[in-house]
Amino acid sequence: MKETAVVACLLAELSLAAFVLASEGAARCPPLCRCEIRPWFSPSSIYTEAATVDCNDLGLSALPERLPLETQVLLLQTNNIVNVEKTLDYLANITEIDLSQNNISSVSDVCLGSLPQLLSLHMEENWIQELSDGCLASLPNLQEFYINHNLISSISPGAFRGLGRLLRLHLNSNRLTSIKSQWFQQLPSLEILMLGENPILELSDMNFKPLANLRSLVLARMNLTEIPDNTLVGLENLESISFFDNLLNRVPRAALTRVQNLKFLDLNKNPIERIQRGDFMDMMHLKELGINSMPELISIDSFALNNLPELTKIEATNNPRLSYIHPRAFHKLPRLETLMLNSNALSALHHSTVESLPNLREVSLHSNPIRCDCVIRWVNMNRTAVRFMEPDSLFCVEPPEYQGQHVRQVHFREMMEICLPLISPGSLPDRVEVGKGSSVSLHCRAFGEPEPEIYWVTPPGDRVLPGSVSDKYYMHPEGTFDIYDASEQEAGSYTCIAHNLVGADLKSVTVVWYHS
Repeated sequence: MKETAVVACLLAELSLAAFVLASEGAARCPPLCRCEIRPWFSPSSIYTEAATVDCNDLGLSALPERLPLETQVLLLQTNNIVNVEKTLDYLANITEIDLSQNNISSVSDVCLGSLPQLLSLHMEENWIQELSDGCLASLPNLQEFYINHNLISSISPGAFRGLGRLLRLHLNSNRLTSIKSQWFQQLPSLEILMLGENPILELSDMNFKPLANLRSLVLARMNLTEIPDNTLVGLENLESISFFDNLLNRVPRAALTRVQNLKFLDLNKNPIERIQRGDFMDMMHLKELGINSMPELISIDSFALNNLPELTKIEATNNPRLSYIHPRAFHKLPRLETLMLNSNALSALHHSTVESLPNLREVSLHSNPIRCDCVIRWVNMNRTAVRFMEPDSLFCVEPPEYQGQHVRQVHFREMMEICLPLISPGSLPDRVEVGKGSSVSLHCRAFGEPEPEIYWVTPPGDRVLPGSVSDKYYMHPEGTFDIYDASEQEAGSYTCIAHNLVGADLKSVTVVWYHS
């Protein structure tokens, strides 16, 4: 057995050597192209060395007449090729063809012939407008198909017929306005699907149901405003999903319950205002969560992340309005190691937040407007083994006597053990506008020691306590005040009051009525 393997290895090396020698002659290697042995990774990331013909960026309008018979990788990127008229089925070992950045307008104009060894096909950045039935049926072992950055607005139900072994499909950056589950009926092996940057009008229930083996789904930059509850049904093996840079104003919690094996969740750059209780509850295999660069995110509320036994990393950075993390925001996260909170609007991080995370190793809190008072004094009391990332960028912004000092340089004895509440300045605007029948949420959050309680006072002077409900108002326990079905009577000044045994802080917001 060992001798057979050695012989096979020698034969492969001799074959590659023959390719190089033969390619030195103009009759074998096309003019201006380079023929050489190069490293190559298969779609399943297996490394090998492949006989490569590189005809990139030569201004070609057609494929070379003949190619070396031993060719495994054919590179034709950045040319002026409009079609492929002569088949390549004489290339018995061809595994990859790159036709990206050409002038191809239809897949049916690319007549590659029967290529049972072809694993990877690149046709991105062309002018393709549709995928017709069976357009790739002659490539039964294809594992990667890159058709992104084209003009595709139509895909026939049987476009992917014959591609039962396809693992990776890149359809991103086209002109698709809808997603049809019929497209995926012929793709039982698909593991990676990229659909981002298409002007999809809306997602539908069961959109991806045929893709039982899908591992990664990217739905970035599609202007999605919601994810229907049953959109992700059937994706039992999904491990990673990206909703990056959409228009979601809440976590799609019901849809996420359909993907029980999810490990990586990207919600970055969505206009979500609050991470609320139960948003991520019982996602038993989630390992990493990204809630970065959210322009409207104000708070992470109590029990927002609850019972996530495998979560190891939370990234919540570069959120310009994130000014409050509830002391009990994180519950039952036994494996969390990394908590990234830098570059937000946080004035403090409560000690009990850190204490609730038994395996926490590192926190990034730098580039926040830290108020050096009783809430943050634990940082300097040697009561934690947690490492602070970039500690030299952790400065006091308030009170004035400590402004500009490193947080670690202010001795904890200089800070009081108890302190007045401070309403997070970024949580409440000075003014909001409402129209007839609309709803508005006013978010009020406060740090203090002891932990402050919050209530609201309406324009007529009525006090609204947490949990209070009426036809027009509801106050959430964390401090959010909802106004429903607004009319001109709801206009006026609303005041949030945060108080503890030391004193109180208050901030008002004016609700302005406008006629639609």
